[in-house]
Amino acid sequence: MNNLPNTPQQIWQCQPVESIKMSTEALRQRSGKFERMFRWRNVREYVASLSAAMGFGYFFVTTHAVLFRIAYVLFIVGLGWVVYQLHRKGSARSMPAAMGTATCLQFFRAELERQRDVVKNVWPWYLAPLVPGFVILTVATIRTLPFPTSLASAAWIDGVAAVVFLLVWRMNRRAARRLQRIIDELYAAENSQ
Repeated sequence: MNNLPNTPQQIWQCQPVESIKMSTEALRQRSGKFERMFRWRNVREYVASLSAAMGFGYFFVTTHAVLFRIAYVLFIVGLGWVVYQLHRKGSARSMPAAMGTATCLQFFRAELERQRDVVKNVWPWYLAPLVPGFVILTVATIRTLPFPTSLASAAWIDGVAAVVFLLVWRMNRRAARRLQRIIDELYAAENSQ
């Protein structure tokens, strides 16, 4: 049986990774760059979630329709869960000061692996908590508006949500692949030392 790679992607993935020599200081600088990047990503997510929650809170206060109020509460709770999980799983960790090169390399690689795992599958912790809000919002829209308008409005809301969910998922998968390439470089650097 032929075990040779036969697609361009398999050929690319099977190529040997060139070994890279890194000093402890270079590792610390690179790790610090990624730490700042992850920290700012989290701040952006926290601010966006807070802004969205405030918007849903405003809608909750201004509407008297029970189903819409339930949908807005579900969105707020879902956003709270997203922020909690992002903080728990994806908070940036600083490299301890007293580490040698090999330990710095292992720490940096482990942090990148942890962040890769966070963004690799955003469905259960980032997107799924918002689905109940969309379901109830869809039901509320269909029940509140007249027949043809209600279906069109619900389809538009759900369509936009589906496109946004798909874009978020794809962006995070791409980020996970980029992190994996860096992790592979670090494994090569570790093996060459």
